[in-house]
Amino acid sequence: MKITLGEIANLVGGVVEGDSALIITGANAIEEAESGDICFVRAKKHWPKLATTQASAVIAQKKPENCDLPLLLVGNPDLAFGRVLQLMEQTQRQHPEGLHPQAVIAPQAIIGANVAIDAFVRISDHAEIGDNTIIYAGAFIGAHAKIGPGSIIYPNAVVREHCRLGARCVVHAGATIGSDGFGFAPLDGQWIKIPQVGTVEIGDDVEIGANTAIDRATCGVTRIGTGTKIDNLVQVGHNVQIGVHCVIAGMVGIAGSAVIGNNVRVGAYTGIAGHIEIGDGASVGARSGVASSIPPGSTVSGFPAKDHQVERRVLVSQGKIPDLIKRVRQLERQLAQKDE
Repeated sequence: MKITLGEIANLVGGVVEGDSALIITGANAIEEAESGDICFVRAKKHWPKLATTQASAVIAQKKPENCDLPLLLVGNPDLAFGRVLQLMEQTQRQHPEGLHPQAVIAPQAIIGANVAIDAFVRISDHAEIGDNTIIYAGAFIGAHAKIGPGSIIYPNAVVREHCRLGARCVVHAGATIGSDGFGFAPLDGQWIKIPQVGTVEIGDDVEIGANTAIDRATCGVTRIGTGTKIDNLVQVGHNVQIGVHCVIAGMVGIAGSAVIGNNVRVGAYTGIAGHIEIGDGASVGARSGVASSIPPGSTVSGFPAKDHQVERRVLVSQGKIPDLIKRVRQLERQLAQKDE
């Protein structure tokens, strides 16, 4: 990357204080930045770190005290820094190009324009790959699967038969879309497999983290809404419905037929029971256990999940239990002495 501070300002809608012709060659955190890098500060508590940073320029919302570095002032430093990182990614990341001769593409697969398919990719019959899609080495695309234009499928990801992805989706390494749902019925002391004949539908601009599994529906559709972002190592069970623009952190497990509304946030290590509903705009704290439905707009945490403010009081109360036990024992001794 090689760009002037003024050009970055034009890109992110900011104002430069200092040398707008300064050349920026990278971006990094305050503590790790080197000459040529731009860093950012989001809060006043980080201002003292600017005294020792090696960065050449700083993105900030307002001018930090005692800072002589060139500044890029913006309304949202996090978002502006993210745009700079996008520039870095474009110059650093080397996507595959063209159709590798060691890719295996079925004769009846439909491949769009300007598609890149790396070595050892398997594209099955009647699969459709949209224009400008990039598929990394080792990926498998099943029969009749459809991947929308501008998507990226990273190494060893799997999109099983009849599953559909929208435009500009990102599927990270090792993720599996459309594996069988966990359906078994007990019979004579054994577990009999229930066929999983549904599919998975994923909207536009969805990102799916590494080693995440999204199971196909038993019948019908497991659905992920447009703009939703799913972290690594997430399990999405069969027939789950997830709305638009949700954020689901790593190690979350969502049991079958749960319904998650729009703009929902789910913290890491959370378990969500099957056949319940989480309303639009709800937030679930990390390490929660959601066993019953949650109203729209609510914030819950804990195990089992409850109103977040109630859970905070519970945690504070638990910290007082040792002192409470001590006081009870003192009272018991006092009462025993009176009885004597």
